[in-house]
Amino acid sequence: MRIGERHNHGDHPPRGAIDWRTWRLYGLIVLATLVGVELAARVFDWSPSARNFRSGDGLGMSRYNYSPSGFGDLMPRQDGHWVTWFHRPYHVETNSAGLRNTEAVSANAFRILAVGDSQTFGPFLANEETWPAWTENYLRQRDRSADRTQVFNAGIVGYTIVDELGYLRDKALAFNPQLVVLAVFENDLRDLLKERDGVKKRPAHSLLTGVANAFRTFGRSLAVVSLVNDIKSRIQLASADVDIHRGVHGATGWAPPSANDAALAQRYTLHFNETVRLLKSKAIELAVLFIPAANSLEPGSPSVMEPVIRAATGANHTPYLDLTPILGKERDPVARLYLLQRGPGGERDDLRQRSHGLGQRDR
Repeated sequence: MRIGERHNHGDHPPRGAIDWRTWRLYGLIVLATLVGVELAARVFDWSPSARNFRSGDGLGMSRYNYSPSGFGDLMPRQDGHWVTWFHRPYHVETNSAGLRNTEAVSANAFRILAVGDSQTFGPFLANEETWPAWTENYLRQRDRSADRTQVFNAGIVGYTIVDELGYLRDKALAFNPQLVVLAVFENDLRDLLKERDGVKKRPAHSLLTGVANAFRTFGRSLAVVSLVNDIKSRIQLASADVDIHRGVHGATGWAPPSANDAALAQRYTLHFNETVRLLKSKAIELAVLFIPAANSLEPGSPSVMEPVIRAATGANHTPYLDLTPILGKERDPVARLYLLQRGPGGERDDLRQRSHGLGQRDR
């Protein structure tokens, strides 16, 4: 620079300096683009908002989060609707312990804890229509006492025996039930394929859970995220031969025998044996309930899971009840005892079913 010349730093920053004004402009452009995409996604992918189904618990989208505290893995003190599919909202209530019950925990009642996956939690069913609630109602009527027995629902959609064992270790032992009832469903064996690949439904119990929940809640509130998930789900459903207007064809939890079954059975048995040892170490009784897939109630579709859990319970002298012969004696059990949809004509060969819980509609 020659003597007498000036450098206008307001127009051009010195070489190597950060031009913050330019970066602020870029940031505003990116923000405006994201807001525009979000607004466009809300217009394109409109559906009734989850807030339209909520009651007064004020939890918003955080109701679907994992709770690191309490005796259950659900967010506590819920009293609102879950909207897994916007056209099928269902009412969910949880107590202060994070279990799918309305009653508080009594120190005087015989305490039963029901553990399992969606068949125990009961999607698309109200609290009182789940099998733990029916069990509690039956026992109270039998004993003619409304406070002698409590059955608490700790079921979580998608849990495997790995998740259930983690839950028992982290929370259920401190809950101190007199009896744990483990509900086993047909897909529990094949679900271990996810665990083999390192996928677990239940989050690790850590200080990062709160941060992860915050991000999940924020993501569930974004229409862009919802649209991307919807596209992904439609691709997955199409590849699985699912008609979203009629229900699920064949996706009932049952699958024919495969080459993986022997190894999966061995792994399941190891986890089950560990569950037995854990509960015995705290003098907690265990009983097992097997819920068959709808296919297993019809000829030609024998259960793959039932022989595995029967052998495991027999080896450990664990009380075991297989519902297959009991449900099979009912008139038209597939249509009456399961949540399902039929084709327009109602034909048996056009059955469309989504086995998300054992319906307690026709007893």
